[in-house]
Amino acid sequence: MTDRSSGRLKDKQLSHKNDHVNHRAKLIKLFILISIYRLANAWMIRTQFDPDEYWQTLEPAYCLAFGNETTTAKRPLHPQQKYSCALTWEWTRRRKISLSSVKTQDMSSFQKIIHSAHAVIEQALHGPVRSYVSILPTYWYYVGCRSLFQWASEDNYSDSILNKRSYATKLIEHTKQFVRQYSTYIISKGPAFVHAITVAVPTDLSVWIIASRLERLEINSRTLNSAVHLHWWQSWASWSLILTITSWFNGYALIRTYANSIETMLLMVGIALLGPELFGDVSAVTIKRRRRNRLHARIAFVLGGLSACVRFTSLTAWVPIGVIIVLRENTTAKEKLGTLFGLCAANGLFGVVLGCCVDRWIYGFWAVPFLGNFHFNVILGLGSLYGTHPMLWYIYAGIPAICGIMLPIFLWEVLLLLLTKSHPQTNDPDTRSSRLTILWIVASYSILHSSSEHKEFRFLLPVLPLMFILAGHAMVRLLGGTRMYQPKLMLATLCLLSYPHLIYLGTIHQRGPISTNALLASIIYNEAQQDKSNSHYSVHYLMGCHSAPAYSHLHNTDVFVDVEYLDCSPECRSNEEITCESDAFSNDPYRFMYSKYFATDDGECEDEESIHNHSCMISENKNRAHSKQTPSFVVIMQNDALKIEGLLTGRWNATRVASVKHSVAFISWHKKQQRNTDVLSLFSLIDIHFELIEVYSTL
Repeated sequence: MTDRSSGRLKDKQLSHKNDHVNHRAKLIKLFILISIYRLANAWMIRTQFDPDEYWQTLEPAYCLAFGNETTTAKRPLHPQQKYSCALTWEWTRRRKISLSSVKTQDMSSFQKIIHSAHAVIEQALHGPVRSYVSILPTYWYYVGCRSLFQWASEDNYSDSILNKRSYATKLIEHTKQFVRQYSTYIISKGPAFVHAITVAVPTDLSVWIIASRLERLEINSRTLNSAVHLHWWQSWASWSLILTITSWFNGYALIRTYANSIETMLLMVGIALLGPELFGDVSAVTIKRRRRNRLHARIAFVLGGLSACVRFTSLTAWVPIGVIIVLRENTTAKEKLGTLFGLCAANGLFGVVLGCCVDRWIYGFWAVPFLGNFHFNVILGLGSLYGTHPMLWYIYAGIPAICGIMLPIFLWEVLLLLLTKSHPQTNDPDTRSSRLTILWIVASYSILHSSSEHKEFRFLLPVLPLMFILAGHAMVRLLGGTRMYQPKLMLATLCLLSYPHLIYLGTIHQRGPISTNALLASIIYNEAQQDKSNSHYSVHYLMGCHSAPAYSHLHNTDVFVDVEYLDCSPECRSNEEITCESDAFSNDPYRFMYSKYFATDDGECEDEESIHNHSCMISENKNRAHSKQTPSFVVIMQNDALKIEGLLTGRWNATRVASVKHSVAFISWHKKQQRNTDVLSLFSLIDIHFELIEVYSTL
């Protein structure tokens, strides 16, 4: 009997080992396939969703890697750190705390510590609101590009070597020329490919891992045998992965360089690591396995701490996760407190400290950006300056929009979870409690985010994969017992109803800023090749608040570009006595141009009526003495360009070099007319009218 039992134990251990090997092999195959898909996804996206994807990631990373002025502590600059760059108020927000006005000589050591801590907290509350943790993938990529560009700019070959013209020499020279010519694309588009691999792929794989674990728990509760063969349409993990892959919003937003994308990845990888603690683990029968699960849980909460540094609102998911883990344990109250503070809080705090150390290294002082973010958005309530929505907006607009075609399936699963006491096909309550855990995380995140007046679709991105895990379970219930043609029909329906949205939004809608900058970079490169003496160019964006990316999309290894854009910082938005530059321009473009570029000695025209009548003229000598330097290029929306075109062409001798389609203005039936740049005709039936971005050159 002893020999038989030991043999069974060895067979069971061998089976678990084989399952582990097969699971790892499947993960590698999925990683390769999903990577190819997400790289194609990143290549396809050629539009702008929101300026934050550039001004909260690409621009600050570009400043660190290539900027001649940096926020870091003093250190030698790399030879490629010679270009101009720009940071928004989120990175430059400061409040100088004067410690000299407070006498600390008479204080005790304890009082000095309290005073120093208070000063640090005050500095953090009024300091930067963005953490550099979220830009690390992009920054590391730019550091690699920096070395590549330095190599491409060097000429290490003597005349004798060049005269030989060996194949190796030709290849190296052509490679260097290619790098210099396409440096703009490498800098502007490369981070999207990096995010596709480092953010989107881990998120998709985490969805599959979480659903696979829950599927094994469900199978074990039914058959006590985890080695059950399932067709792909009978697999919870397969449907969850299919839904997250075909999601139009994941394809549109997840690969973009948002802090929300980093938050999504950290949350999903964290939940995947927390699976045994959060959902239970029937295979954790050995001490070694339980220790491994505990180690994974510690790593998960460290990621949670880093996520809080990126966006403090991620705590609305991580705090419920910690509470759920504690409540699931069948231990004493003392052990529950040990788990809460020893496992969850301590490791989360370590992640926060780690993130603060990254910011300390880059900012050069102890910045705690999530405190600055909390102070700006919650205490001061200034997040509403960037738009407000009703409290229930996420419920009736946000979730339906990002779920798309899968909304009915998701709602069906939610209703079944709330209205039934156990799974319809099993009496074991654990499978239901695991899905309820996911639902509570989604609900707490959505409800607590609803308390903020400023809402955006992308703020719900971190919990969207969790919704697809629940919807994946409903798909198995709906199609698991059907024939193969029905799941294939459903898959085709998902693609047909999701991909048109993605293709339109990813390639057409709001493409203007990206296409405009690509055009400018190409013109500047060609101009620099023709005129080697001119290595400085300037671009002025006379458009709305951060309407286009800047230096990260205009980088050129051979020239220097200076960018100016209209100010719309909170300092002017929150002060009624100050008019932001963006508002002043939109209210009266003609007057703004004169006050900014063509002001007289006293900074004004002779009378206000002359400005509006377009009769305010300044002598050529005064214009040269008191106007700003004429920019090389001006980028402006068509409606505003019509108001000041006479000024651009008359005073600057500017010529319009391009009209770039931006976003759809309206759609009408086709009319026979002359070909216009702002109209796209489809099959001579429908005319799509676009808003245009005009590009003027003074060269």
